[in-house]
Amino acid sequence: MKNIALSAVFALMTAAPLAAQHEHHAPAPTPTPAATAPHQHEHHAPPAAAVTAAPGSNLFQSDMTLMTGMTPRDPASADPVWRPMFLAVARVGYNDQGGPSGEHGIESSNWTMIHVGRSIGRGRLSLMLMNSLEPWTFEKRGSPELFQTGESYRGRPLVDRQHPHDLFMNISATWRAPIGNTAAWWLQLAPVGEPVIGPSAFMHRASAGENPTAPLGHHWQDSSHITYNVVTAGIGWGSVALEGSAFHGAEPDEKRTDIDGGSIDSAAGRVKLFLPGGWSAQGSHAYLHEPEALEEGSTHRTTASLHYGAEGDRPFAATLLWGRNAEEHGTTDSWLLEGAWQVTPVDHAYGRLEWVEKDRELLEFKGADAHPAVALPHVAEIAALTVGYLREIFVARALRVGAGADLTGYRFPSALENVYGSSPLSWHLFLRVRWGEAHGAAHGHSGH
Repeated sequence: MKNIALSAVFALMTAAPLAAQHEHHAPAPTPTPAATAPHQHEHHAPPAAAVTAAPGSNLFQSDMTLMTGMTPRDPASADPVWRPMFLAVARVGYNDQGGPSGEHGIESSNWTMIHVGRSIGRGRLSLMLMNSLEPWTFEKRGSPELFQTGESYRGRPLVDRQHPHDLFMNISATWRAPIGNTAAWWLQLAPVGEPVIGPSAFMHRASAGENPTAPLGHHWQDSSHITYNVVTAGIGWGSVALEGSAFHGAEPDEKRTDIDGGSIDSAAGRVKLFLPGGWSAQGSHAYLHEPEALEEGSTHRTTASLHYGAEGDRPFAATLLWGRNAEEHGTTDSWLLEGAWQVTPVDHAYGRLEWVEKDRELLEFKGADAHPAVALPHVAEIAALTVGYLREIFVARALRVGAGADLTGYRFPSALENVYGSSPLSWHLFLRVRWGEAHGAAHGHSGH
């Protein structure tokens, strides 16, 4: 009940003041995620009032690199006045993870994002703040999720749990300077930010924006979206962008309400391609200095991904993503294929297929000091398939309320059946509240 109350307060706090502002003040058009699509030129900015437009059949995305203009082309209007944009998502629901290792309960995943920007001379300054109440709306150990691993709590590794996100998910300032209409350079300073590792994190992708569950390969692919003391520089021209980051490599600690800080000891580089017809791709490599609190040694992480509809400007989006961690005890891989389809303005379907190599002993003994009688294979191959559906039940301007459900099945080595059962199934039933319109809701996709 505590989680439900906190989530209700969260939703009301984010939605009510903005609804009042829209009704009584009719502010000037505000940039939206749609206003940062890289395929449009700066002088062809779409009407930013799309944030409160009538619902469309395009997908929702909240990619921060698009909002802040970290792309070769940036259609955001040259405006000398600060213009705010606000997004918020809160889910309240029942999570049931099956089998002997599963748990169940009522919980809420949620986040808010505030972005303000203005032109200064020929450049544009963007300020970003992103927060979450998950330190209070999740259990301290995190949300139950079979076969999930990564981070720790009270000196033990988290197993079959997805950790809560921190209160401060992003605090950043970005300067973008154009080089003509088709090129630019940018610099971002972030006490809490996202270095250039992998694609946009799962909750911001058009192909997964309504999926409440973190990928099982999260710590191979996109877990660095909350990182401390990040400095990123990039340059882009035409359809190509090159970026580099320096940052503190450790994962957030278990105290979720502070800003950890730390010395800059890690680095990453990324190349992004913006291709015709709604396609895009990225490849990245990073050196992470001792990222896990309970594991000695550093990690070399490599990712590559191919995307369709990543800008959210069409009714279908898909992501194919590979991630590899090379660590002192070995190298492991992960694969993900996910998609989302806005069938109608109120009907949304999503799915995810995963394959990931996990620490066999960690899954069986949950981090306990165990000494198996016989030698165990180091790696267990885990596969998972999720299918889900969300139906909007209330839409008013930029406020949307929907009800959703999903089901996940698994495939894993038979030797783990004594821990997970023979065929566990997991499911969610949830209510989602969102403030902020989907990308492209008031205008069709333009393509190339």
